[in-house]
Amino acid sequence: MCERYVLQRDVDELVAEFEVEEPALGPGGAASPADVVPGARPPVVLERFRKGEPDAPPSRSLRALSWGLVPPGARDASAGPAAAHVRAEALLREPSSAPAALARRCLVPVDAWYQRRADGEPRGAQSAVSAADGSVLSLAGVYEFWQDPARAPGDPARWLVSFALVTTAAEPGPDRLRGRVPLVVPRDLRDAWLDPTLDEAEDVAALLDALSRERAGTALRTHPVPPPGA
Repeated sequence: MCERYVLQRDVDELVAEFEVEEPALGPGGAASPADVVPGARPPVVLERFRKGEPDAPPSRSLRALSWGLVPPGARDASAGPAAAHVRAEALLREPSSAPAALARRCLVPVDAWYQRRADGEPRGAQSAVSAADGSVLSLAGVYEFWQDPARAPGDPARWLVSFALVTTAAEPGPDRLRGRVPLVVPRDLRDAWLDPTLDEAEDVAALLDALSRERAGTALRTHPVPPPGA
């Protein structure tokens, strides 16, 4: 499972790469720390309709969201970091992720993610997985809004916006990655994944199938790295 990833692009690069119209993050500077772990607030690309403008097209933005999905009905946010992933096969079935899968999909930019290697490797062995051409990868995600009942209605900190990565089974091969891996969204399917008008279950299921078929066409490279703290 992907338990951490790296993003070292600055905000301006991400705005250009993902054709963002409304960056909520300031221009210039690093978009996130080098290592991102559950509970951190990395930049995420999402597309939403503007409030009060029902006839306007959706707007694409870059926002810092909390990694670890907290569903609207949660009592508190403590379980968020443990819900950093959702399985693609269960995305449309689980009550905690199905509403987001239909209406709140996002893209998570990464330079590389870290993955445990297959059984038989040294304990704690990991691989860094990145695009073969060095470009930024976009991983499939879903996001949700949660209101903290302990805060006053007018408190801007009352709202927590969180996300989870969508994962799929690792493909067998020479890289010998273990378990589940993030679902990579190729460039030609980014618009469809973000599109909030694509909100029927059968259409989202078809899109997930297309992502599964096309992931073999995304050229990735892996190289072993020491475990954290080594």
